[in-house]
Amino acid sequence: MAEIKAAMVFQRADGKNATISVSDADPTVTQAELNTVMDNILARNVFAPDNVGLVKKVSGKLISTTTQDFEMTV
Repeated sequence: MAEIKAAMVFQRADGKNATISVSDADPTVTQAELNTVMDNILARNVFAPDNVGLVKKVSGKLISTTTQDFEMTV
């Protein structure tokens, strides 16, 4: 089964980018919903990586990863 992760990239006040990732994201999340979440993160100002505030949205995406495990013989 695929693992879904939401990745949200923000620009920090110092011009660098910061990524917030959420594991086990709902695969049915829409672009509008992810935009709203990112707007709320900015409005509430709860994240400050390295004590530098987030100032604007850069990008958002859902990442689907499928893992295939193989049994090894010795």
